[in-house]
Amino acid sequence: MAAHPRKIIRAAVAALLVTPDESDPPVFPTSAKARFYDSRDFSLDVRTMPVGVVYSGDERIDPDYRHDGGVRRRIMELRVEFYGVGDAGAEAVDDGAFEVESAIHANPTINKLVEWCTLTGTAIAFAEQGEVSLWTAILTFEVIYYTHMAADETGRPTTVLLGFDPETGPGNEPDYIDVTDVI
Repeated sequence: MAAHPRKIIRAAVAALLVTPDESDPPVFPTSAKARFYDSRDFSLDVRTMPVGVVYSGDERIDPDYRHDGGVRRRIMELRVEFYGVGDAGAEAVDDGAFEVESAIHANPTINKLVEWCTLTGTAIAFAEQGEVSLWTAILTFEVIYYTHMAADETGRPTTVLLGFDPETGPGNEPDYIDVTDVI
């Protein structure tokens, strides 16, 4: 069974944020380096800061493209959280948020898996527990992608479709690429 499109997209964003470039030594997209997780649930250890997490929030179906048994245009809320601790935590999350924003801005189709991914807002949070201060930047992105509902026993979308503007939407389905087996 193919993974749900949200899972594929989350994994691709996490991979984008942990994949170093080809230089020697390799340079990671963010100061979290390989410490970005594709999950809402991960162990937060102050010794491994900074760290990031990618997860999906709400998703809605575009009312103009919600054809039962056909193409659906989905608009998903994707969150990327970046954590830092201590006296330098505030600056670390500001820098990390900018690094995340820059990496996704440079690849708005997430390696051609989605129509578009764009930043819609950033929130900063702070918590203090004893002598440990925890800072968090929560970046919210809007991700637009298409699926085609096909009958199977799970009822999950079984095909993720990709097309680029202006070649998206009804009438352009033959030009789409099935990406469900990518990840």
